[in-house]
Amino acid sequence: MIKIVVDSICDLPKHLLEEYDIKVMPLNVILNDVVYRDGVDIQIEDVYDQMRQGVVPKTSQISPEVIYEVFGNYFKSAQDFIYLAFSSALSGSCSLAKMIQKEMQAQYPSVKMEVVDSKSGSLGIGLIALQAAKMAQKGYDFHTIMGQIDFMIKHVEHILAITDLSWLVKGGRIGKIIGKTGSILDIRPILEVQDGHIKVIGAARGNRKMLNAVADLVLQRIKDFPGQLVGIGHAEDLVNAQAMERILKEKVGLSHFMIDKIGCVLGAHLGIGGVGVLFFNKKPDLYID
Repeated sequence: MIKIVVDSICDLPKHLLEEYDIKVMPLNVILNDVVYRDGVDIQIEDVYDQMRQGVVPKTSQISPEVIYEVFGNYFKSAQDFIYLAFSSALSGSCSLAKMIQKEMQAQYPSVKMEVVDSKSGSLGIGLIALQAAKMAQKGYDFHTIMGQIDFMIKHVEHILAITDLSWLVKGGRIGKIIGKTGSILDIRPILEVQDGHIKVIGAARGNRKMLNAVADLVLQRIKDFPGQLVGIGHAEDLVNAQAMERILKEKVGLSHFMIDKIGCVLGAHLGIGGVGVLFFNKKPDLYID
């Protein structure tokens, strides 16, 4: 059976990672100059606790040693595998993995293996990885699974809303004047992922308008495939995640959801407070419920 590998940006709940035997490689979170492996040495709750105390986290890509170890184990055991990497526009992990793949593939040419730039993050990768792992369990071949992954990458949607701009200011991701003005006016930016990059596509004033603005975008984009599992990720913001679920049920008519916290690395970048909706805008040919 083909093995599916992800990195710790993938926010699938632990029970699904275990059920479908999906391997996770950790990126790193740096707090007060101490390096922690995301999801191994530190959990998102620990990162948020430090942030509340004024610590601004930093992050770094997967260490080469981890990739060599994971890839090496699969190559040596003649295990075909696919690594779905965090967007190359936001992390160097994908490029590093491709370099290591090229080196190791020469030693083990019979093993089918691919490093895939998911151009995604969070439950966006999670939804793709879950479908790929389900196909692997059903015995689909490497070429077929890769074809479906390519399709899903082109059609996965990430619509996000940030509730507290102060964390983006602290991390240097927006200017202080913009952040202060937005906070005073209670402006909530609406973002999406375009070709692997996070882009601001709108704004809403206040919580209710923010949630409805996100729901309106989902309604526009999910109309060709409403009967799917929809991911709702949140940054220590379960109340808004649950409110988002209710609105999507009422306004869009969706019924199948998966809610989970975003992981340490994205949490470090986006800060505390926010919600995202992840889904496909077209149905893959081999979608498995």
